[in-house]
Amino acid sequence: MKIAITTLVLALGSGTAIAQQFASADGYRTCPPAQTTEGLDVVRQQCGALTPPRLSSSGFNNLGELRAAESERDVFSAAVVAYGDCVTSFINSYRRPGADANSKAPDQAACAHSWAQDQISQSIMDYGRACIDFSNRSMVDNTIEPWSGSCYPSVGSENG
Repeated sequence: MKIAITTLVLALGSGTAIAQQFASADGYRTCPPAQTTEGLDVVRQQCGALTPPRLSSSGFNNLGELRAAESERDVFSAAVVAYGDCVTSFINSYRRPGADANSKAPDQAACAHSWAQDQISQSIMDYGRACIDFSNRSMVDNTIEPWSGSCYPSVGSENG
């Protein structure tokens, strides 16, 4: 029994020694930029490329601009969901008989998916900040139609 446990510990220990390295951000495992770039390249042919909206510098001047940016955020969010499904299919294609078990492509693809999730989070935060700024300005500037709607998408159920 001791031999089996020792063999298992050695096997697990050696597996982590050859595993891909991840950068650490306050204890959270993240992909290094080079591996993320490789991942984006690996999945590009099958899943396409995502172009995040640039909402951080948006200074909305009217409700039309605000709603257009909200729509852009929502379209990008849906694109990230579709991209994530595609990346998952890509990764799963390496979990079949005859697939190259030593390929780094699944790990690289996971980094591409992580990047996409980071991009949607960033676009939600950027839009939210710009929306709140617009809402605040619309309450003090009578030339701007007031906005009192939500600046962030609702998540989960109404019951919490």
